[in-house]
Amino acid sequence: MATIEKFSTAALNTKPALGNKELSVLRGSSSPAKQAAETKATINNMKSQLDGLKAQLHDLQARHSHLGDGFSTHGHGCWGPRDNWQPKDVGAMVEMNKLNQTSGPISAEKFADSIEAAVGDLDGQAASGEYRAVADWAANNRERLTPEARQVMDIYSKYAALSQARGESGIPQGDFKKMLAEMRDVGDASAKKALANLDSKTHGGTVSGQDMARAIKAGTADHDGQAGGAELKEFEKWAAKNESRLSPEAKEVLDVYRKHTKAAQAQGRTGLTDAENAAMNKEMRQVGAGDVSARKATEALDKEQGPISGEDLAEAIKKGISDKDGHSSTSELKEFEKWAAKNESRLTPEAKQVLKTYQQAAKKAGPEGMTQKEADAMFKKMEAFKTFHDSSMRNALEGLDAKQGKISGSDLTAAIEKGAGDLDGQAAGTEFTDTMKWARQNYDRLTPEAKKVVDTYEKYATRAQAHGSTGIGQKDFKKMINEMKFISNPRPTRPVFFAA
Repeated sequence: MATIEKFSTAALNTKPALGNKELSVLRGSSSPAKQAAETKATINNMKSQLDGLKAQLHDLQARHSHLGDGFSTHGHGCWGPRDNWQPKDVGAMVEMNKLNQTSGPISAEKFADSIEAAVGDLDGQAASGEYRAVADWAANNRERLTPEARQVMDIYSKYAALSQARGESGIPQGDFKKMLAEMRDVGDASAKKALANLDSKTHGGTVSGQDMARAIKAGTADHDGQAGGAELKEFEKWAAKNESRLSPEAKEVLDVYRKHTKAAQAQGRTGLTDAENAAMNKEMRQVGAGDVSARKATEALDKEQGPISGEDLAEAIKKGISDKDGHSSTSELKEFEKWAAKNESRLTPEAKQVLKTYQQAAKKAGPEGMTQKEADAMFKKMEAFKTFHDSSMRNALEGLDAKQGKISGSDLTAAIEKGAGDLDGQAAGTEFTDTMKWARQNYDRLTPEAKKVVDTYEKYATRAQAHGSTGIGQKDFKKMINEMKFISNPRPTRPVFFAA
C-alpha cells in the first residue's frame, strides 16, 4: 500500500520532461491569452483526475486495514485494487467519430450533447469504456475544443473519477443527471467576462447603447464560432434578468446583435465571419451612439410635408427629450442637430431659432443633461418663435402638412373653413396671416384651384381690413367659402355645337 502511495506522489511531483522552451515550440504561435486558457483547462483536468486518484487510494487504504493480510476470510484470494479498465466503448467511439465529421471549434453545448449521446445508453460503462473513448478523443482533438468545452470534459472526468473510486464502471443515474446539468450550465467565458465588466462599470444603473455595444463586441471577439450560440445565450440570459436597466438604445443594440446572428443561424452557423462581425459592430456602434426617443421624434418630422415650423420643431424636441435619460444635452441634441443639417432647407426662420434656443440651453446644462426646471424654461423661450400664431388655424394647416402629394382647392377650402370659422374675429387677422405664410411656404404643392382659393381668401380678408376689421362678417364668410367651393369644383363645360 505504501508503494502505491509513494509511486503516485512521485508521479505527481516529477519534473516534466519538457522545459518551457520545448513546450513553447510545441504549442506553436498561439496567443498568450489562448495559452493561458489552455493551461488553466489542463490544470483543472489534472485536479479532477487527482481527486479521483486520492479517492481510490483512500478506498484501498480502508480495504487494507479492514482485511489485514489482504486475503478474504472465505479463502477466495486477495482482494487487491479493483481494475476499472475496459476497452473503448464502440457506441461512444461512434458518437465521437461524428464530431470528426464536423469542422471548426467544438462548443460546450455541442460537446455536452455528444457526451450525453455517447454515455446515455445505461450499459454501465460511463466511468470506464465510454469515458476512455471520450477522454482519448478529447486529448487528440484538444485544439478544437473551446475553453468551455474543456470545462465540460473536466466535469465528466470528475464524475467518472468519483465512480471509479467507488469501484463502479458506470455513473449512477442521479449523478449522471447532475453531471449533465453542470455541463449545460457551462456558459461562454468571454461573454461572461464582458457582462461582468459591464455590471462593474454601470454599478447596477442604466445600461446605455454604447455600454451594450462595447460588451457585445468584447464578448464575441474570441472567434470561437459562438457569437450566435453560447455567447448569444449568455447575453439573452443577462438581458432577461436586467431588462429594467436597459435603455431604449441598449435594447436596439441587442436587436442588431440578434438580427446578425439570426442571419448566420439561417445558414446553419453559430459563428459570424470577420466581415459579418465587423458589419455588426459598426451598426451597433451607430445605434448605440444615437438616441431612440430623439430619433423617433425626428422621424415623425420626416413624415410631415413642406416646411417645418417653429411649433413643429419645439414639439418634436419636447417629445425627444421626454424620456429623462439624462441625454438631453448630449446624444439627443446630436440627433436633432444631425437631422437639422440634413433638412436645413425645410426649417422656417422660427424653427432655426427654436434649434438655437435648444443648443444654448444644452450648453448651459452641461453633459449631465437638463433638469426639469431648465427644460421648462427652455420651452417657454421657444414659444416666442411661433411660425403660426392662431391655434385653430395652425391645427387646420398641420392637417394639410400631413397630407401626401398636392393640396387641392377642396383641401385648402376645408382647412380655411375649419381654421377661420371659430368666430374669434381673426379671419382677416392672425388666421389670414398664418394662411398666407403657409401658402407661400407650400406654394409648389398647391394645385391651380388651390391657388385660386388663396386669391379668394386674400380678396375677402383685405376688404375687411380696409374697413378696419380683423374679422370677416358671417354673411361674407359664408359667401367666401361658397365661392372657394365653386372654384375648387368647377362645373364641366357644356359641349358647343357649331352649325354646319
